[in-house]
Amino acid sequence: MTLFSALLLATTFAITSCNDNEDDDVSPNDTDRNFMSKAGYANRNEVDFAQLALSKSSNDSVKNFAQMMITDHTAGIAGLDTLGTKFSFSLPTTIDSVHAAMKTQLSALSGYRFDTAYMNGQIKDHTATIDLFQNELSQGRNPDVRGYASRNLPHIQLHKQRADSIREKLK
Repeated sequence: MTLFSALLLATTFAITSCNDNEDDDVSPNDTDRNFMSKAGYANRNEVDFAQLALSKSSNDSVKNFAQMMITDHTAGIAGLDTLGTKFSFSLPTTIDSVHAAMKTQLSALSGYRFDTAYMNGQIKDHTATIDLFQNELSQGRNPDVRGYASRNLPHIQLHKQRADSIREKLK
């Protein structure tokens, strides 16, 4: 019995030690935290600019694209908020300062000029966001954060393809 008790105690200690290490291994690293923050801003920026596009554009393709941005990026915000809560990580609740300045400029445009500027911005932003998500997949450590990036990257790539297509039709 004593040998069995000693083995049980050693096994319990080994399992507990492994669990502690696993918890340390899955805590978000700097790449994960940077990703969550930047992805949070990206989602907020997309929703905010899409709302502007719905009110300013008269082009049905641009308006349909903007509605897709609102739907998809609102879902993105919800998913990211879940991760933020899980890891006690504060996420952005507004657009970033660069996009705030861009929004002021974009708001002054109308018609074709607005539509082309909006779609050009969408292509630029989605290209940067694709790079951000790919970096998370290659450098991130936390499986939940990497899972978010993996699930959402195809949507971001589709957004860029659609933005490219709409911009070409605007020419």
